[in-house]
Amino acid sequence: MNNPTAELVGKVLRLLNETVPYAVMRNFEGLPESNSARDIDIIIKKSDLQRIKTPLVALINSLGWKIINCLDSDRLFTLVCARNDGNLTSIMQWDFFIDTSVFGIQLMSAEEFLADREFNGVLWHLKVGSQFLDKYLYDRAVGAEYPAKYSATRRAAEEEPAVKEKLRQVFGCESVEECDRMSGRSLLLKAVGYNLRHRPAQFIVGVVMFLYTFIGNYLRSRTGFAIGFTGPDGSGKTTVIDRTIERLGAVFATAHAYYHFRPALFGNLGEVAHSAGIKKEVDRNYSDPHRGAKTGTLSSLARLTYYSVDYIIGYFLKVKSLTRITRLVVFDRYFTDIICDARRSRIYLPVKFLNVWRLMFIPSLDYNILLTASADTILARKRELDREGIDSINARIDYLAPQKGYIKVLNESSPDDAVTTILNHIFHSQHLKNLKRLR
Repeated sequence: MNNPTAELVGKVLRLLNETVPYAVMRNFEGLPESNSARDIDIIIKKSDLQRIKTPLVALINSLGWKIINCLDSDRLFTLVCARNDGNLTSIMQWDFFIDTSVFGIQLMSAEEFLADREFNGVLWHLKVGSQFLDKYLYDRAVGAEYPAKYSATRRAAEEEPAVKEKLRQVFGCESVEECDRMSGRSLLLKAVGYNLRHRPAQFIVGVVMFLYTFIGNYLRSRTGFAIGFTGPDGSGKTTVIDRTIERLGAVFATAHAYYHFRPALFGNLGEVAHSAGIKKEVDRNYSDPHRGAKTGTLSSLARLTYYSVDYIIGYFLKVKSLTRITRLVVFDRYFTDIICDARRSRIYLPVKFLNVWRLMFIPSLDYNILLTASADTILARKRELDREGIDSINARIDYLAPQKGYIKVLNESSPDDAVTTILNHIFHSQHLKNLKRLR
């Protein structure tokens, strides 16, 4: 193997070949040397998945990869693996499905899939009919269209007798064209009827397991993770954030959310006050974030309370709703910025008071990156702050840095070096958390 990803894929496939019946569901061409998809989908029986978990995790760990995300739901088990080699990041996602189902309603079992597989000399994969059915059954049951990029698979499979029989059983449709014309709700109700007639006990268990894992993953919020970046203007924050997301690659390209400062459920305080008639004019010179005059204690407390409500409610609506699954949330500044940069937030309150307030009321992100550099370096890059302002922010960063959940990163030279430091920290921490969960 000439690269870490190919080595990982090859050895995982070898482990599967030697241990359990399985099949790669799609996009298997070129494996293990090349992978055209963001992940590898594998169908496997639930009992065999339980058998393979421990040796699989041990193999990943032995090859120097870190498990940065882990999701265990009613229908699949996901591992997102990552590693840094110098300033090069590799990401690999494994999705192990135990059936094709929606809301716990089974559409096709692992046993049915595994009865329709073949070996290409390297790996077991589904034949074209089952490749089509997996994606088509799920997409139609949730009201989505079958992806056009798989049109060749559809053409090759839609006239197969086994495909037509499966659509007739589950959806009551005589053809793919008839199924295309029906709504997702109608098809899902037909699938419910099929399950109640043919496997009522398993149907009830499946729905209960869906609710249990869905609610459990939401409440524990332990599968994805959220990162906040704070630092003075000129610390290179925007570049580091962009390159961090870029280095996380295709796995997170469409699986992340980005926010500036706060979840922004509510508007800018000045705009809200203006709309309510409390304030006559609003300073909209947003290009100068430090333009506002110093506020008094009562005004600072009012601002703090207003923004805190946004952080608390917004966290549960916008952050936790994503991190309950294998998703990434990135904040360019978070509540930490209120503590570090009073001039920007116009909240002039003691640092220790704001920190206690944070600990008592503000939902914590998984990782809080305190990105900075020396005053000389920052002044050479930008002159939006004077030396006194930079030193004040850096002093507050030094106050927060030793506390749980924070890491201070100096960005004095190449931003890629800073990104590597950040990712190494996150990968290591996530790996330890996930190893503990997987024991």
